[in-house]
Amino acid sequence: FSEINEFTHDDLANMTQIDYDREMAFVAVRTTAEKSEILGVTRAISDPDNIDAEFAVLVRSDLKGLGLGRRLLEKLIAYTQSHGLQRLNGITMPNNRGMIGLARKLGFTVDIQLEDGIVSLSLPLNQG
Repeated sequence: FSEINEFTHDDLANMTQIDYDREMAFVAVRTTAEKSEILGVTRAISDPDNIDAEFAVLVRSDLKGLGLGRRLLEKLIAYTQSHGLQRLNGITMPNNRGMIGLARKLGFTVDIQLEDGIVSLSLPLNQG
């Protein structure tokens, strides 16, 4: 894990060109007359059986703590639920308190694995 200051064109292409049978990405963009800026991205990739999916959330550093990550993740949760997936999983760093707090607020199980230096996040996607 590391902080990324800028994405290359190839990085952005890899994040946004997806296999719609097993992947989904939502991108928050601010467009002005001069340019378009990516503010945040959330993405899920499901297993071949479409039971579990791994997710990631990226929000521009100067916009963290303003609710953008929550809106993106809520959209991703709704999408994966509506497509019949059973569980959404992710990992983060122990010092990523914002993501850990958000995960808890949204009902994720948070498992801090200090020996591995990661925090596992898991959300059952109850149907019904």
